[in-house]
Amino acid sequence: MIKQRNALILILSCLALPVLAAEDDEMRDSSTSSIISAIVYALILAGIFMVVFLYLRPRYPAIYQPKTYRALPASRNTQPLPKGTFNWIPSFLSVPDHEILRINGLDAYSFIWFIVLMLRIFVPIWILSWIVLMPLYAADLPVNSGSDPVGRGKGFNMFTFGNVINENNQQQKRSAGVLILHYIFMAWFIFNIHDVMTHFIKLRKEFLTSPDHRNTNQAKTFLVTSVPNQYLSETKIKQLYENLPGGIKRVWINRNLKELPKLVENRDKLANKLEGAVSKLIATAAKKVKKGKVEAVALPEGSEPSLDVADRYVPEKKRPKHRLGKIPCIGEKVDTINYSREELPRMNREIEDIRQNVINDYETYPPESSAFVLCNTMQGAYTGASFRPVENKSQMDKSYVEVHPDDIVWENMSFNPYERKLRTCACWGVTWLTVIFWAIPVALVSLFSNVDYMSEKIGFLGWIKQIPSVPLGIIKGVLPTTALAILNSLLPPWLRFHARMSGVPTRNLIELSLMTRFFIFMIVQNFIILTVLAGIQQNLDAFWDDVKEPKKFVQDISSAIPRASSFYLSYMALIGLSASAGIFSQLIPLLLYYVKIRFLSSTPRKLWHLRNDFNSPPWGTLYPSTLFMTVIAFGYMVLQPVTNGFACVAFFLLYLAYRYSYLYVFDCKPVKETAGQFFVKAIHFTFISAYVSIFVVALMYFFKTGDNASFAAMGVLTIVLGLLVAAYHIYMYVWYEREMQKIPELLASKTNELSSNPLNDGAGALVLPEKDEYYANAEQEKQLIPQGPRPLGPESKALALQMEDPGLEEEKQQMREIETMNAFFNPARLKDQMILWYPNDNYGIGRSQMLADYSAGYQSSVDNAFINEKYKIDENADVPPGEKK
Repeated sequence: MIKQRNALILILSCLALPVLAAEDDEMRDSSTSSIISAIVYALILAGIFMVVFLYLRPRYPAIYQPKTYRALPASRNTQPLPKGTFNWIPSFLSVPDHEILRINGLDAYSFIWFIVLMLRIFVPIWILSWIVLMPLYAADLPVNSGSDPVGRGKGFNMFTFGNVINENNQQQKRSAGVLILHYIFMAWFIFNIHDVMTHFIKLRKEFLTSPDHRNTNQAKTFLVTSVPNQYLSETKIKQLYENLPGGIKRVWINRNLKELPKLVENRDKLANKLEGAVSKLIATAAKKVKKGKVEAVALPEGSEPSLDVADRYVPEKKRPKHRLGKIPCIGEKVDTINYSREELPRMNREIEDIRQNVINDYETYPPESSAFVLCNTMQGAYTGASFRPVENKSQMDKSYVEVHPDDIVWENMSFNPYERKLRTCACWGVTWLTVIFWAIPVALVSLFSNVDYMSEKIGFLGWIKQIPSVPLGIIKGVLPTTALAILNSLLPPWLRFHARMSGVPTRNLIELSLMTRFFIFMIVQNFIILTVLAGIQQNLDAFWDDVKEPKKFVQDISSAIPRASSFYLSYMALIGLSASAGIFSQLIPLLLYYVKIRFLSSTPRKLWHLRNDFNSPPWGTLYPSTLFMTVIAFGYMVLQPVTNGFACVAFFLLYLAYRYSYLYVFDCKPVKETAGQFFVKAIHFTFISAYVSIFVVALMYFFKTGDNASFAAMGVLTIVLGLLVAAYHIYMYVWYEREMQKIPELLASKTNELSSNPLNDGAGALVLPEKDEYYANAEQEKQLIPQGPRPLGPESKALALQMEDPGLEEEKQQMREIETMNAFFNPARLKDQMILWYPNDNYGIGRSQMLADYSAGYQSSVDNAFINEKYKIDENADVPPGEKK
């Protein structure tokens, strides 16, 4: 029995929350010292981060202010800040939050709005709870340890809800004040939610129906999935949706392309390999010249270099090589440049042959499951997405608006409804298993948090008692929260994989699914389970005795839960102080930037993207991390009012940090814009935080009832409060959905709607026999998809547009029309081989390779790429050849 008990103590100590009090006075104070240690540590870390930021900000605009000069189009840039150490602060604070909406869209703006909403909610709650609740909880507490065996009068334990729900009649009366304040807090919460949602709905409507947005193809396209085979033709889809406002401009039917996407992917990998090999060849030659191992011979101006010019500088054995086959170190070793130059033309011919077959052969490459419908108006797209044209509920069951071609997950487009549902169930099952079993790694890192308690109960850990209090406080208050943050960062890629495998059709929807999964993990694993385990550990001896009496056991847990806030106070201190300062400092991105520039910039293209690509916010993980603080704040709003002050400070500092990031650092591309869908989901999840608060308080009332009927009544009234909050939550959900359904009506009322000229509005469409429909589509595709070899890529088209031509605008319009008509074909059907980009060098190697590529039938360029005075690859291009701005 003793061995079993020791084993149980060890397991629960590993699993439980950190910084929990033990039974003697010294260990009762450990929770407070751990929190203070965490605050001191966070302040030191924040100070270091802010010194780094203030010193480096004016010196490295590429890291700290890229949004002031690099955004495309230039209208999305923001005004630069002064370069001084502190004189930038007034300018930063004077920029209105609304500027984020202009330069980064509604998703970024609504995230800042969400943090401001939390401040609006919690600042008054903070003030009122500290004025009223804290004196209520601390009044008449015992002042000596003999009369305070549970340590209620020490440290932060003075201000917990458990102090007013006990046998003391005077303290019991004070619990009525707690109930009244709980109602006031929730009323204030609902008022703010209603006010913000009223303004958000108006703003979202204005954003979606603005001319800049509603006339884009993204706004006028909807995706319909689970389309039955008998409707998988352009003619049939147009017939099903023939009454849409404004008519239909174009329909794309998804096709099963078999081996084509993989072949195009392999072609692109080989092209990148060739680009890297030629760049490496030139870099090797420059290195030898720099070291004096070979003498540089400049080519006469205007002469064409021969292909063997590289042999003068780089011997055969030093040329770039790689092994064939999928297994490393086994396949045949080949010269990368020669092999790639032979293979690329063959692969291009094979790709073109398959593309021609796709156009004509609907049996080998059949239509599958989904269709994109481009309407002439946004009103038509939204109306079509809300309309189900078939009676079978499993067919055409989901439609999606605001679809962008670059956002599509093409491998998920061919699933039938049953396969999609099966995948969804399986992936959610794996997600829940992950949530449950993630307790194991959390148990390992939580070991640090309970070392003092374990040293009392586990004999071989007695040496821990010799550790001084300050280092021990750091071990208990800092290491667990840091380790927990690291563990939380490891989970999102795995959860994102679940979302993708479930068959979600777009990347934005994958991020929305990830947000849900990660939030579930945070609230179940990092809040509910760990809080309950914390309660167990605080009363571990009593738990062992009361485990056979469920009612008494639950009472033990409920009385300890308020004092389990110590870990969360430490967590908020670390997040609010050090994490917000870390966002300002951009220390990790700065280090990664220069490491990549030093070691990964092996081609001009890679160098360009390292210098010019922006970071974008990962909404699927950023919102749950912020919402976890909301859960903590609501969960302990009444139980431990000290948390309210910590929450306000943390939210305010995060507001400043993210505000700076969205004004000067991040760039949110239109392809990732959801027009505030993450914000709406965050609001719903905030209600879950409120339910947690209500549920825990109600349970504590009920578990402390005993012979006191007043506690039972207060528990009932708390449940009524939860029902009132839930009733408003349901109302808000219905209200929001009803308002969003009014968007087509709002669009219809816009008198300045600019409609595109339809190629085919669907009216009077020819009804073909079923066997002829596929072939009619094939003839139409022949007219839209370029036929035969395509030696000229986007760069040549751009050069053509730069010529002085009276018909320049007409030509641009024609090219835009072609892009529109090809927008929702699978990229494997259209994507050209990239224009290879080599450094131009004085030795003629780059130009000789470019001529060899031309002879092989594809394009390359040495424009705006060169070997600099340090004999390193460099570039000064506005955009890499063949890529769009």
